[in-house]
Amino acid sequence: MRESSFNAGILISVPDPSSDIHHVLVHNALVRVRSENWSSAYEDAQKSIVTRPSAMGYIAKVLAQIGMGEPEESMQVFDLAFKNCNPQESNLLLLIKAIILFVARKYDTAISRVHDLIAVSGEDETTYCCIQVLGKMYLMQGDYARAVKSLERGHVLASSCTGSDLETISFIFGWTFDKLQITVQRYLCEDLYASGRAAEAAEALRKITGTFGEEIRASKVTADWVMDLKRKCIDTLELLGDTALESAEHDNAIAGYTSALSLDPSKPINILVKRSKARASKGLWEDALMDSNEVIKRDPSSHMGYERKYAALHGAQDYGEAINALLHMLSVIESSPDEEIRRLRANYTVPSETITAVDTVIHEIFKLCPLVLIDIKTGRLCNAQERIEMFKSETPFKKIVSETATRKIDRAHIRQSVAKYFKWIMFSHTWEGKEPTLKDVNIVDSVWKLDDSPLHEKLRQFCKTASEDGYRWAWSDTCCIDKDTSAILSQSLIAMYMWYEKAAETLVYLADVLSSAELADLALTNSRWMTRAWTLQELLASKVVRFYNRDWKLYLNDTNTNHKESPAIKQELAQAIGIAPGTITSFQPEDLGVREKLRLASTRNATVEEDIAYSLIGIFSSNIVPRYGLGKTALGELLENILARTGDVTVIAWTGTSLPYNSALPASLEVYSQVPYSPPPMEGNELDTCVEQLRTQSSLQDALAFYYRVTQLARATFSNRCLQLPCIAFYVTKIGVQELGGNQGTLYRATVSSLGKVEFRTADVMPLKKPRKLVFVHPWLRDLYDTLDGFVSEDERETESDVGSSDEAETESNAGSGDATDDASAPASPLHAEPSARVDPSTLALQLIARLGRPFNALLLEQQSNNQYKRVAAEEEIIVPGVPHKTNLKDIKVKVLEIV
Repeated sequence: MRESSFNAGILISVPDPSSDIHHVLVHNALVRVRSENWSSAYEDAQKSIVTRPSAMGYIAKVLAQIGMGEPEESMQVFDLAFKNCNPQESNLLLLIKAIILFVARKYDTAISRVHDLIAVSGEDETTYCCIQVLGKMYLMQGDYARAVKSLERGHVLASSCTGSDLETISFIFGWTFDKLQITVQRYLCEDLYASGRAAEAAEALRKITGTFGEEIRASKVTADWVMDLKRKCIDTLELLGDTALESAEHDNAIAGYTSALSLDPSKPINILVKRSKARASKGLWEDALMDSNEVIKRDPSSHMGYERKYAALHGAQDYGEAINALLHMLSVIESSPDEEIRRLRANYTVPSETITAVDTVIHEIFKLCPLVLIDIKTGRLCNAQERIEMFKSETPFKKIVSETATRKIDRAHIRQSVAKYFKWIMFSHTWEGKEPTLKDVNIVDSVWKLDDSPLHEKLRQFCKTASEDGYRWAWSDTCCIDKDTSAILSQSLIAMYMWYEKAAETLVYLADVLSSAELADLALTNSRWMTRAWTLQELLASKVVRFYNRDWKLYLNDTNTNHKESPAIKQELAQAIGIAPGTITSFQPEDLGVREKLRLASTRNATVEEDIAYSLIGIFSSNIVPRYGLGKTALGELLENILARTGDVTVIAWTGTSLPYNSALPASLEVYSQVPYSPPPMEGNELDTCVEQLRTQSSLQDALAFYYRVTQLARATFSNRCLQLPCIAFYVTKIGVQELGGNQGTLYRATVSSLGKVEFRTADVMPLKKPRKLVFVHPWLRDLYDTLDGFVSEDERETESDVGSSDEAETESNAGSGDATDDASAPASPLHAEPSARVDPSTLALQLIARLGRPFNALLLEQQSNNQYKRVAAEEEIIVPGVPHKTNLKDIKVKVLEIV
């Protein structure tokens, strides 16, 4: 055996200089290598080999040759070392050879060989040694990340390895492995921080403190270095977070603050506050809330924690808890000893102030809302107070209070939010039998719990469709009116037009309109819904309407959100009721005249007689009070109210049967389907020619006097069932009768003052056995003058509150037969009816007389014993010839007659 003592413990370990000459020479050679005394080192190494060949001697010789610039020759010499070692020592020699290559600046080759050694070694001393060497090589190259990665594996093996081979390597090459991992980590941290990678430096520093806590605490130098770098990293990361947050780079901001906090969780709360803000901006509400709670935990006296908690909870839509956090914050701010913090109170709105504003808006909105609505979620009927209580317990209300905290009260926004919650959909349909009532629903507590029946199912299907369209509240005339309480019923009928007008949508159910596949032409026009009294106002008042057929499918499969704006449906509606499509879309009561609205109502019918009148309250802006049991009196009250409010005498332009309420009013609205007679206008040369003729034939003084008598009349008024009718009266001086036979009735022939012969038929029986005081009247005074001429009539100047007969207007209190005289005389000046400078008064007067000469529709009245008058209803319009121009104007009576 070649040198039984040639083993790692002796020849491949640190030589003992007190040993024999061989070891002394090897030791000296290695020392001289370390001091770069290459020649002497080479000589000592060579002598040691001559004395006794050993692996350590060859290693010393190789190092000396490398130092002398003979790397190739040195590797040949190193191979001799393997001939003088045991097989167990070969891996260590291979590692040393790799180190020699590294020293010879063949870095990649050296590192590759160490990796190969690690790959073929187990979890043993050699592997540990290779890992430490590899980490040292990466450290010396400045590749700190790889050095750390390599040494992390070695840290796992450290507890089971002695590291004796590292001592040999340390002696041979002067490499220090003591605290190598901490050193590498330190260099890595400093390199990362210097290169602007503060977050990575923080991560590496956190690993050092977590892995080598005891070693760091044992070394003041290392501990001071850790604290210094930690402080710099925290400051840098906070600054990076601030910059990112300002630029809305929320992920980067969160990462920066998180890295800073990971180094020192006890850092002042400002970083936690900032991270909470960044997380909230990112929508990470739970994380933001966690940070805010931590701030509050650390410093309950700081308002910032509560502020961030409020923001996180508000963002998470937990508005109730957000409001609580807000109240805590305001309390902390108000009690702060710091005046600057107390001034922050001005930036916030107290919830109680917002609630007061919300209550005001609710009060305003509920003036327009139905009294009772269906809560579609539960099917329950809810009055106003119940709806308000539900609103205040639910998210939308809490959201308003919460979101208003950080800004001034925005009443427009509050109104929009409150209105959105309380918006409702109306149901329009035709009654088909015993519909479910308010009492029926309240008994079972929900529309969803009503017994199965077609009419109950209709109501449920309405609610289901409304829910699918996103509505919470719905109204149906069947169950949302307490019809057993007259005051509530009356209030509901008066407000119903407004409810439809203010609703978000009206759903119309056409029970007799088939599905699209079976649909006939103009199915909507011919539907029963188009004939009912109440549905007229439901159509006109509603801003948004959608029609559904019998199967609850959209009419014509029209998916427009508003069928009033659908070209086909809008056109069909306009043709069906005879008004302009634009009026259908955006109807307002003032858009149509009185007579036109009466025409619309004339084709409608109702099961209950009073509903004919009450269904028109909204369309006419009437203020009558509904009372069932009045019968036709209800219609009389409506027409009286219309005439009293508007002064529009077209209300009495009809033929047929009189209403017992007042003889000037018709017994039925059906008569308004008639188009009243209107004389053709006198325009252009015709009027001018007639005026010039009158100027030569008539007394201008008489013309002016007549003109002022007519134009000073106030408009017609109606009160206590009596019509005060301003008019031009023509008294009957003689009357005869002729029975026509068959079904032609009776023909009357009358001689009338200022008019001559007049023939007419009456609907009322008019016996002539006793004397009758009859008068034909011309109440259409507005037809006699043209406001374009500059004339402003008495009734146009008066407001509705002071309408009445003028002092100069004649009231029939002592009227008798046709020889009654006028009380008024011509004024000395134009007085109230002064025309503009464009047309002189005399011309205006002659124009009025010229128009009076045209045929007109006369009303026949009969004077009563108390000097009041009753209308004699005619079967046909009584069209009388105009007043001849040669008539003495003083003989024409201008009066205000009281008609009962």
